[in-house]
Amino acid sequence: MSKSRRYLNAWSRHHRSGGFGIHSPYAFRFVCSVWRQPLPYYAYEGLHQLIDTIKGGTTRRQRREMDLITEREAKLLFRVANFFNPRHILQVGAATGVESIAMLEVSHESRLYLVDPQLEQKALAVRVIRSVLDRVECYDGLAVAADEFLAAVEPGTSAMALINMPADVAVVQRLLDAGTVAVMRNLHRNGQLEGLFNACCAHMTTGQTYSNGKIAILNPHPKLQREDFSLWL
Repeated sequence: MSKSRRYLNAWSRHHRSGGFGIHSPYAFRFVCSVWRQPLPYYAYEGLHQLIDTIKGGTTRRQRREMDLITEREAKLLFRVANFFNPRHILQVGAATGVESIAMLEVSHESRLYLVDPQLEQKALAVRVIRSVLDRVECYDGLAVAADEFLAAVEPGTSAMALINMPADVAVVQRLLDAGTVAVMRNLHRNGQLEGLFNACCAHMTTGQTYSNGKIAILNPHPKLQREDFSLWL
């Protein structure tokens, strides 16, 4: 979503983010209790300190280049993981590693399948996730990671994927078809990611999506009516 479009529909997104105009009970609960949950969680302080430490040692340009997630989005990631409580999480793009910590903080039993062919060159990300490396499997390619990820997910359990960088559309759609909840970041900065999101929205025949034009959550649950919600974060 372009900056001008986000500006023009800002009021409607803000209004809907309070639950107004949302008729689906599930969506109302998700928007009010997860997307815009105002109460603090135990992980917030640690995420704040981690992001603040990274900010203290970098310039704005460096943070943009290394794709440092905002504190608001990091907290949202934690809330999403807390809501769905996935045992298996697939992450495409290591970024700074903050996202990995945010999602793995929910449960000490969860495992992360991290896809990034340039991980060895991302010293900061490696340092950040060092404390949870015993629960992280690293991959160079998405296809192999997706195969092992889906094979590990037990029937009837939740699974989650985080897409930080452009990824193969067919593989991501396969994840959605298998019931994986997907979170996509940087939609406003990367046209390929925006295109991926739009392609996945068109592909889904059931489920709901929630987005503010920057970050999006796609829940393909088969029992949910197909709806898209444009929100404010």
